[in-house]
Amino acid sequence: MDAFLGTVLPVGFNYAPRGWVFCNGQLMGVQQNSALFALLGTMYGGDGRTTFGIPDLRGRVIVGSQQQGPGLQNVAQGQKAGTNTVTVSANGTASATIGVNNLPPHSHTANTKLTAGTATNGGVTPAAGNSLTATLSSAPTAAAIYTASPTNPVALGGISTTIESTGNGQPLSMPVATTANISIMPPYLGLNYIICTEGIFPSRN
Repeated sequence: MDAFLGTVLPVGFNYAPRGWVFCNGQLMGVQQNSALFALLGTMYGGDGRTTFGIPDLRGRVIVGSQQQGPGLQNVAQGQKAGTNTVTVSANGTASATIGVNNLPPHSHTANTKLTAGTATNGGVTPAAGNSLTATLSSAPTAAAIYTASPTNPVALGGISTTIESTGNGQPLSMPVATTANISIMPPYLGLNYIICTEGIFPSRN
C-alpha cells in the first residue's frame, strides 16, 4: 500500500517490509533519505548534518505530544522518559515484649556459697541426704574426709539457689528499614513498530 513518509505502524510480523524500517532508534543518512529528514529533523537524534534519528519504540508506549488536557503532563514530540520500576524505601519501628512464654534460650551465671561447720553426733558412714561437715572441734585428731578420686560417691543434701529477675517485661523498640524495586508495568504484549521511509510526501495543503 502507499503510505505517507514517516508513518509509524505496529505490525505482528517480525520483519520490516520494503520501504519501511524498524523504529529502533537507529541513525539514517541525510543524503540518502532527504525527504524523510525534512519531516523528522533531529527530533529523534542525529547531528542534522549527515545523520538523523528514527524514533526508538523498543519497550516503550506512544503518548500524544499535542497540548495536554487539564491535570495531565505535557509531553514534547520526541521526548523520552519513564521507567519500568520504582524504588520504594520504608522506615519504621517494630516493638516486641519478651516474657516467660517467648523467652529465647539463654544462660546465666549463678554464684552459690557453701558453708561447712562443726557438728555433733556426726556419722562416720556417708548416707544419701547427709551434709559435709568439718570434724568436731574437740576431736583429738582430724578426720581424713578429703580425697582426689572418691570411689563410692553418694548424693549429698540439695543446695537451694535463687535467681531473681531484673527485667519487668517492657516492650523493646527496634528500628526497621527496607528497600525494594517494584515493577509498574501494566499488562503488555510485544509488537514491532515500523516507519515508512519510501512513500508519499505528506503535503500541508
